[in-house]
Amino acid sequence: MFRNYLLVALRNLYRNKVYSAINIAGLALGVASCILIFLYVQDELSYENQFSKADRIVRVAGEIEHDGQTNKFALSAPTLAPFLLKDYPELEHVTQLLPANKQTIWYKGRSFNEDKLLFADSAFFEIFDYKFLAGNPATALAEPRTIVVSEQMAQKYFGSAEKAIGEVLKFSRNSYHVTGVFANEGNSHIHANAFLARSTFDTQRQDVLTDNNHWFHMSRYTYVLLQDEAQIAPFQEKLKTFAATHVTPWLKENDLQASMKFVLQPLRSIHFDTEYVEDISAPGNISYIYIFSVVAVFLLLIASINYMNLATARSAKRAKEVGLRKVVGAYRSQIIGQFIGESLLITILAVILALALAQILIPTFNSLTDKHLESNFFLQKEVIIALFAIIVFIGAVAGSYPAIFLSQFKPVDVLKADKAPRGGNATLRRSLVVIQFTISLILIIGTLVVFSQMQFLKNRQLGFNKEQVLIIDIPTGDSTLVKQLPSIKQELLRNPNIEKVSNSVSIPADETSTILVFAEKDGKTLQNAMDVMFVDYDFVGVMGIELKEGRNYSREFKTDLKGGLIVNEAAVKKMLWKNPIGKRIQMDDWDAKVIGVVKDFHIKSLHSKVEPMILALVPESPGFLLMKMKPQDMPATISYIQEKWQAFDTEHPMEYFFMDEHFDKQYRTEEKMLTVFGYFAGLTIFIACLGLFGLASFTAEQRTKEIGIRKVLGSSTTSIVLLLSRDFALLVLIAIVLAIPIAWYSMDKWLQDFAYRTELSWWIFAVAGLAAMTIALLTVSFQALKAAMLDPVKAIRTQ
Repeated sequence: MFRNYLLVALRNLYRNKVYSAINIAGLALGVASCILIFLYVQDELSYENQFSKADRIVRVAGEIEHDGQTNKFALSAPTLAPFLLKDYPELEHVTQLLPANKQTIWYKGRSFNEDKLLFADSAFFEIFDYKFLAGNPATALAEPRTIVVSEQMAQKYFGSAEKAIGEVLKFSRNSYHVTGVFANEGNSHIHANAFLARSTFDTQRQDVLTDNNHWFHMSRYTYVLLQDEAQIAPFQEKLKTFAATHVTPWLKENDLQASMKFVLQPLRSIHFDTEYVEDISAPGNISYIYIFSVVAVFLLLIASINYMNLATARSAKRAKEVGLRKVVGAYRSQIIGQFIGESLLITILAVILALALAQILIPTFNSLTDKHLESNFFLQKEVIIALFAIIVFIGAVAGSYPAIFLSQFKPVDVLKADKAPRGGNATLRRSLVVIQFTISLILIIGTLVVFSQMQFLKNRQLGFNKEQVLIIDIPTGDSTLVKQLPSIKQELLRNPNIEKVSNSVSIPADETSTILVFAEKDGKTLQNAMDVMFVDYDFVGVMGIELKEGRNYSREFKTDLKGGLIVNEAAVKKMLWKNPIGKRIQMDDWDAKVIGVVKDFHIKSLHSKVEPMILALVPESPGFLLMKMKPQDMPATISYIQEKWQAFDTEHPMEYFFMDEHFDKQYRTEEKMLTVFGYFAGLTIFIACLGLFGLASFTAEQRTKEIGIRKVLGSSTTSIVLLLSRDFALLVLIAIVLAIPIAWYSMDKWLQDFAYRTELSWWIFAVAGLAAMTIALLTVSFQALKAAMLDPVKAIRTQ
């Protein structure tokens, strides 16, 4: 019996090549997309899985509440770790990570710029059990001036992990002995190329460790290993007592009108936690997991609808077969089993094709999403289970309605020519078409909204000029180079294509320092946390920031050093100053007066509002060298800059980038989402049109005789095309009406993530609806025109 069913199924596929191809192609495209989305979601949810103690690891973050505002930091003070170890001996381990910023490394006469370097202690590898390819994790960072490098870094410098042990890497200040090599396996929010012994830094900066009176000196990431996952909630309660014991007295002693609390972040939650600033790496976005998962379901649903529609529509073609089987004794359950089996066969063929498509598309998908998904994904247990579930869902569930519908035919009816069924429930088919195009329209509208928002972000005035600004990343740790900055600036300005040169500790789209300041207001001193950028005399001019009141920093005013500060409009508004010039501000070792107010400018992406900010004068500082250039002959200008840089610095490779590219990187996630979303939106409409093409073909076939009679009676080709297209146009119109409110609500929610956002304009919905209607009508009209041009004599003779 099975052999008979298989032969019938294969014969049926062969006889109906067009419909079989539409079904298999639609299913394959939908399943291939689901596979890629599944791999993406699985990769995003796999963060920290490689650490066996992940469920017991937490990070201690800090929240400072001041003047009704809460600032949340992933960082904590250096003094936190020793106090935790002292007060809570039940903790298994406590460790702290300190970012080392980008460093220049020398090895055998060659120099390299390396980032993603972290200072760590020996307890770090007790908590995070990295796989070591060489060395002993228990002792690798026990001694000062030791370093543990990644497998990639070991291959880059030494050729292999085994050859790395014992080698020496020279940094600007110290030389480090390689004592271990770890494998970069799995995903983690800790992206590290190397870990340096933190005792090297702590020995040199003992003042930081012994400064018990500065809980706001938040510069490290603190991780705790608990004995059991169940201790997380009780330990969170203990931290309230900890803050009351250690932090509150310090706040009172220093007359600080603020409060501070510590919050535990379970390790697995860190990747998707966007609340805490200055994190060790950019967080993921859980919203995209939900969005892509919904898209996967949509694609699978549309492909399944195609199958159901075409199978039920063509049921009349197989009615006599069902009747004959029943006459010779087939049970209804056997007929249901036969058709579900055929559905499973089609699904299996589609899944095989989908696996091949996914394999081909993985490199492109990796490029679009910045992932490193492996090409042998089909060997993963989770993928096999997911594919099995897809086969069962589409084969059994989507194929169940056609099977049940076909199996209920009565032999006495279907074996009579004038009693043949008309192809299933037309209302159901129309409803399914509406669902398909509703889903497609939602995705098209979503793509257009994301595109509109991206254009808005790129074209909005930022308050500074990001065009033609070239930036050199000044190597940290080399004070000699920093002292030469005035001479470097003078030499660069000799080129007529370089208009202005400046240097600063940070730049827009880079992390700034948040400092507690004491500001004068109405004879009183108010405390506020403000962002601070450390800049030189020319920063405002190079960046094209507009001065609203007062003056810029000037070399003619010696008091500007530590005695003058420039603030932005948001700071003036925050302090409720009517006349800000001359107001006194104290911060760290500054006791200064406001000499100027600049108009608000964006240093962060437009996800965030402009915050109160201070521009503090530090004429010579490590960080960045900025050059405002003329657009003419930029390659020659860059060559000139490289030549002059090498004349001053032969040891560090010059690394440069442009401000506009650097700032726009903040929207890279949205740009990637736009591209991927656009592809999937196009795919949904394509799959929907595949189904529509099949249905239009079937409708035209069913009405062949009617069309012939109409032509004999004088109907034109145009009127027949309109007749056949009218019903489908109505279905698409209903889909447009249903899709618009759903898409509006969804995209309005998405736009809430941006402090500055575009409006949901009517044209977006109009363009999406018009595009869907046009594509649908073109798809249907092709078959309608083909039917309308058929010879009426042949059409009337059709049985």
